[in-house]
This record gives sequence, C-alpha cells and structure tokens, in this order.
Amino acid sequence: MGTTQSDLSRDLRRLLPLIQQQLPCPVVWEEVAAEQTIPETTQLTLADLADGRVLVDATEQRVSRPKDYQTQKAYYSGKKHGHTLKTQVVTDGEHHLKAISVASPGAGHDKSLSDRVQTLARLPDGCEADADKGYQGLAAQVPTVTVCNPLIGEVQVLPRLRVQTPFKKPKGHELTDEQKAFNRALGTIRVRVEHCIGWLKNWAILATRFRCDHAIYTSIVRTIGGFVNVQTQRWQAAKANCA
Repeated sequence: MGTTQSDLSRDLRRLLPLIQQQLPCPVVWEEVAAEQTIPETTQLTLADLADGRVLVDATEQRVSRPKDYQTQKAYYSGKKHGHTLKTQVVTDGEHHLKAISVASPGAGHDKSLSDRVQTLARLPDGCEADADKGYQGLAAQVPTVTVCNPLIGEVQVLPRLRVQTPFKKPKGHELTDEQKAFNRALGTIRVRVEHCIGWLKNWAILATRFRCDHAIYTSIVRTIGGFVNVQTQRWQAAKANCA
C-alpha cells in the first residue's frame, strides 16, 4: 500500500546483507583487471568442491529498456532478443552454487564476462572446469605449472587445471563419433549447473522482468543463491537418509 519501486529498492539494499549473513551464499566475483590482486576470500579451493569439478554457465534476465540509445545497445542481447542483465554462475558437480559474477549488461559475450572476472585465476590447481560452447577458447588460456612426476622421475609442464568445452561442428563437416560421444557425456555433467540456474529462476523476482535498481541485482541473485543452497542441502540430506 503506497510503496514505490524506489522504496522497495532502498529496503532491499538495507535488508539483503543481513539475510546473506544467515545463508550459505555463493561468493561474488567482481570484474578485475589482469594486474590486480584477486582477494583470497573469492578464490575457490579444492576443499570447496564436492567432486573437484566446477561447472560454468551464464544466465540472463530481462530488464526495462534503457532510455538512451547507447545504453540500449549495451544491454541488448541478440540471444534473448531484448535488454538483459547477464550473470555468470559457477557450481560444483553436486548442485552447490559456489560463485556468481557481478551482473553485466547483456550485449557482452559469455566468455568476455568470464575473462573480466578472472574466472581461471579464481579456480584451484588440479580442478576440472566444464563449460558450454560459449566458452570456446577458455582452455587455451589455462597457465601451466612445473611439477615433478615421482612415477617417472621427470619434471613435467602441465596445465594448472583442466577446461572442457563441447566440440563445435566444423563448417561443411560433421563431428566424429568420438566427438559426439564426448559432447553427450559432457552434457550430462553440465546439466547440473542448468538445474541450479532453473532453481534460481523459480523465484519470481529472477523469472520476470527486473524492475528494481540494477545496483542491487547482484545482491538479490546472491541471496536467492543462498536459499537455493539451503534447499539443495535439505533434499540431498533427505535423499541420503533414505538410501
């Protein structure tokens, strides 16, 4: 009764941090320049990952059309045919939301957002990172480490972590049977991050056009991610008790 959109945004900005303190919320990855130091509190460790794997994907939500043309272009998503905010979502292989990116205007590419938040630099050595076709080229950016292999007694230079993305169909050619099998196997794993995104969008504020101040959008996604993690913990505990 008598509540305006600005009133709601102001109340949410005050309440969300208090709610987040009570929830297992994903960390937020801000955009970071290559020469900047990444806070340790936002870096994932192998202990954070239930199965040593991260799944990376991006999701978009419609927003009201900006008033000026240049801003309209920045927010217009060709994939969604509308103006959107884009968020990168990172989970482990057991449906736990581990990190989200700060929201970005929807015109940008998924991998560009991944690069701007320094995704690879925030992942632990030895993990596996699985992503969709929108992240082609990410594997080539993985730095190497020098290790001594005790089994063969030699020093080896290996990728710091393993990145997997689906094979893209070459123009004028077909994928091999092995490549198709790889894509299917990867898809059965990657679907888990899509499940998590779907659970986020079970909340109406993330499923309909977002009309609040964009400045609180990432905080809203983080808070709902915390609620989703609680729900996941509950159904996984119930499943374990029934086993």
